[in-house]
Amino acid sequence: MTRATALFSRPILPLCLATLAALPAFAQTADTQTVAVNFEPPRIEVEKICAPTTPDEQLASQWATWDGKALPEIAPDLIQRDLRRLMDADAIRWFDTIEKAQALMPSVDPQFGADKALLARVELLIAAGRLKELTNQRLVDQLMASENGGSPRLQNILADYLMNGTGIAVNKEKGLQLLVAAGYGGNADALLKIVALQEKGEQIPAWDVPPDIAVTMAFGALVGKMDPMICDRVARIAREYMNGTVVTRDVGLAEKWFRFAADMGDGVSAWKVAEMHMRSEDLVKSNDTLITYLTKAADAGLPYAQVSLGRLYEQGALVGKKDVDQARRLYEKAAKFGDRPGLLRNALFLQSEAKVDAAYQPAYRAALEEFAKRADAPAWIFIALGDFEIAEKGRWAGEASAIAYYEKAEAMGEVGATKRLTPLRFRYATTPKEFYKVIDEVIDTVHTGGEIDPMNGLKDAFTCRAPQAPQRNEALYWGGISAATGTKTVEFTPTQLLELVANPNPQDIARLQSQALYGRPSAIAQYMAYLQRSDAPAEERDFWEDYSKRFEGINTARGRLERKFAKIGQNLSDPSAYLHAALAEGDSEAEIDLAEIMLEQDPTANAAAALAAVEPLAENGVGAAMRMLPNLDAKSFPDVKAVYLKYADVIATRGDFDAIVLALPFQSDAAQQLDFVRRATTATDCSFDQIKSLADAMGQLGDHEAFAKWIDVAEFLSDNDAWRLVQLGDLLRLYGGESMQTAEVDFYNRGYSGGNTTAIHRLLDVYGDDRAPLFNAATAADLYVALVENSPPQDIARALSRLAVASSTIKESAYARLDVPKLYRTAADAGNPAGMREYGKLMQVSAKSAAELESSTLWLAKAAKAGDVPAMLSYADALAFGLGVPASRDEALVWLQKAAEAGNTDASAKVRSLKLQPEVSQ
Repeated sequence: MTRATALFSRPILPLCLATLAALPAFAQTADTQTVAVNFEPPRIEVEKICAPTTPDEQLASQWATWDGKALPEIAPDLIQRDLRRLMDADAIRWFDTIEKAQALMPSVDPQFGADKALLARVELLIAAGRLKELTNQRLVDQLMASENGGSPRLQNILADYLMNGTGIAVNKEKGLQLLVAAGYGGNADALLKIVALQEKGEQIPAWDVPPDIAVTMAFGALVGKMDPMICDRVARIAREYMNGTVVTRDVGLAEKWFRFAADMGDGVSAWKVAEMHMRSEDLVKSNDTLITYLTKAADAGLPYAQVSLGRLYEQGALVGKKDVDQARRLYEKAAKFGDRPGLLRNALFLQSEAKVDAAYQPAYRAALEEFAKRADAPAWIFIALGDFEIAEKGRWAGEASAIAYYEKAEAMGEVGATKRLTPLRFRYATTPKEFYKVIDEVIDTVHTGGEIDPMNGLKDAFTCRAPQAPQRNEALYWGGISAATGTKTVEFTPTQLLELVANPNPQDIARLQSQALYGRPSAIAQYMAYLQRSDAPAEERDFWEDYSKRFEGINTARGRLERKFAKIGQNLSDPSAYLHAALAEGDSEAEIDLAEIMLEQDPTANAAAALAAVEPLAENGVGAAMRMLPNLDAKSFPDVKAVYLKYADVIATRGDFDAIVLALPFQSDAAQQLDFVRRATTATDCSFDQIKSLADAMGQLGDHEAFAKWIDVAEFLSDNDAWRLVQLGDLLRLYGGESMQTAEVDFYNRGYSGGNTTAIHRLLDVYGDDRAPLFNAATAADLYVALVENSPPQDIARALSRLAVASSTIKESAYARLDVPKLYRTAADAGNPAGMREYGKLMQVSAKSAAELESSTLWLAKAAKAGDVPAMLSYADALAFGLGVPASRDEALVWLQKAAEAGNTDASAKVRSLKLQPEVSQ
C-alpha cells in the first residue's frame, strides 16, 4: 500500500465540531466579504488513481451508440458522472438515453435505491425544463417524505427546491432548516452555500459555525477519501479559489489544487494548470510547468489541449524544436471523435501543409469531409470541398457536386460561396430572366456587402455572359463605377511603364500602387517593375519583395511582364528565373511560357524539351498547351483536329476556355455546340483576345448569327485599338462573306485612322487589286503614299517593294509624290537589309563616277552580309564583273553559293555557269 493510499484509506471528513473548534481561527476580509482560508493540498506522493474524464465529443459518441439494454461495464459512480455531463450538455436531447440508463442503475449499483432513483428522476425533469410534469406528479413532495432520514446530499438538494419553489411551494424557512441539517451533516455544497448566504448578510438560524471553519469543513469533505472520483472533488476546491466568490481569490492555491488533481490523472485539471501559465495572470509564468501539464492534458485525450500542444510543435515554440509530424499526430487525435476545435485545427493544419506538399491533399480532403458531418461546420469547409470536386474531377465533370457544396455555404450567408457559384450559374442562364437572377445576387454583394471585386465582374457579365451580349450601356455603367472607385484593373504595357518612369504621373502611380496593395498579381508585377526602373529606395523595393510573397501568381506575372520587356530590349532580368520560381510554387502553367522561350531561343534543339513541358498541361485540359502540339510534334498532331481527337475526353471534363474553343469547331451536334458555347461564355476572362478566338471558332462552324454576335462583343472590347480592329476585319474577311464586306472595310479604315500600317496593307488588298470589285486606283495610290510615309524605317523597303508590283497607273500617281532614293536611304541607314540592297541598286544605275559605283557596291555588300539573299546575288554580280570592286570570280562564287544554299534558284544556275566560264578580267 502506498503512502497516499494509506493516508486516504478512510474518510478525512466530516470532522467533529470539537476538533474544528480547536483549529486556529482564519481571517475574514471585510472589504470583499469573502473568507480567506489557506487550505493547501496534502504534501504526499500521489499516483494516478483518478478516473479520466472522457472528452465531450467522445462521450456523446459513446452514448449515442448505446443500445439501451445494458449499462457500460464501468464503476457506477462513473456512469452517474457521464449521465450528469449529458444532462448538463443538453438534457432535452439526451432525455430518453438518461432515463433508460437511470432505470438500469439498480442492476449495477446496489446503493441506487428508490430515493436515489426518485432524486435522479427529479433532477432530469428539472434539467429538461419539464417542470409541469414534475409538479403534477408531486415528485418533490415524495422526496420530502424522506427528508429526515435522507442523506446530507438529499437535504441540500431539497433545501434548494424549497427555497426556489422548484416543483413544490416556496418555503424558505423549511429550506434553511434542511440546509443547516445538510451542513452539520458535512455536505460540502451545503456548507459553501451557508457561507455564501452569510457573506450576503443573511442570518442562518441554528447555525453557529464560523465561516472559515465551515469552508474548511467543506473543503475537507471534498477531499474525502482516495477514490477514482477524488479529482472531480478537489478540482472544485481549485475552482473556488480561482473564482473567489466564497473564499478569497487565491490563484496560487488554485494552481496547487489543480496540479494536485492533475498529478492524480485528471486531464481537465492539467489543462487548467497549463491555461493559467499561458495567461500568467496573478501567477508567475513557468514555461516548463506549462509544457508539462499541457502534455498531461493532451495525453489524457482532451482535444483542446492536443490542439494547443500541437500548435507549439507546429511552430517550434517552447518545445525545443519544430516537429510537424508530432503536431499532425496531436491534431489527428484531437479530431478523432469529432470535437469541433480539434476538427478545425486539423483541417487548417492540413490545408496549410497541402499548399506546399500535394501528398497532404487526401488527408486534407478527409478532414474536410469529417468536419462537414457536424451540424455546426463552418461555411468554408463546404467551399473547400466544392473546390476539391472541381480540382479532382475537372471544371465540368465536378460542377454538379461542387454546386451542392457551394450552395450549402451560400445558405449560411458566405459571400465567397456566391462568388464561386456565379460563374457556374452563368452557364445555365440562357434567358434574360435567368441571367438577371444571377446578376442580382452579384449586385447585392456590391450594395450590401461592400464587395469591390464584383464590380469588374459585372462589367464582364454584361459584356460577355448575357444572353443578349454585349449589353453596352450596363457594361459601361459598371465599368465607370469600377474606374471611379479605383478598382478597375490597371494594365500598363512595358512602353507605358517606361514612359511613367521618364515622366512620373502621381495619379497613375497611386492607381497602380493601390491595385498592387489589393494583391492583384499583374498590378504587383507592374508596380515592382516600375520601382526597379525608377531607382526607388532599396527599403521600398524590399518591402514589396516581402509583400508580394503573400499572394499567389506573382512570379508568373513578373516573368510574363519581363518577357514583354525583353521583346523591346528593356528587360532587367531573365524572365525564365521568375517562371522557374513559379513552377517551384506549383504554378504548372508557367511551363507554357518557358516552352515558348525555349522555342524562341532554338526551335529545333529545344522542341523535344518544350513538348515534354507542355504535354502534361494538355493532359490536364490547358488549351494553350494543346495549340502548341502541332508545331512540336507534327507526326502525332498533323493538325488541330488530331489534337482534339486525342484530348476530347479531357476537354469535356476539365478543359479551360482555350481548350473549349479549340474543340468547338469539331462539335457536329447542335446541342453540343450550344453547350460548348455556354461553357466558353462561362470560362472566358472576357478579354479581347479570348472573345476574338470564340468568334473565330463560330466562323469555322459557319454559324453566322453567333459569329456576328461575338464580333460585336470583341469590337466593344477593342477599346478602338487600331491593331485589334484590323484583326476583326481579318475575321470578317475569312468568314463574313460579301454581306459583311462593308463592315470588314470599316474595321480596316478605323485601324488606318488609328495609325496601323497593317490596316493600309489590308485596304490595298481591297482597293489596289484590279481584279477586286472595289478596285480604285486613285484611292490605292493615296494608300501607298500613306503606307510608305507612315512605315517605320525598317518597313519602308517592304512598302516600296509592294508598290513596285502595283499597276502602272497606281505607281505613276504614287511615285510622283515620293522621293524613292531618299526613302531607301532612310531604310538603309536604319539597318534594313532590303533598304540597303535597293538603295545600292539605285546608286549603281545612276552612278556617274567610280566613287559612286564603289559606294553602291558597298551598300550591296552590307545587305548581303546582313543575310539578304537577293543582295547576295547582286553583290556576286558586282564581284564577277568588277563593278565598284576589284573583280573576283572566286569571291563571286562564294556569295552565289550562299544564295544557292538559301534556296535561290537563279544563284544555283549562275554557280554552274560561272564554273564553266574563264575568269572575267577587267
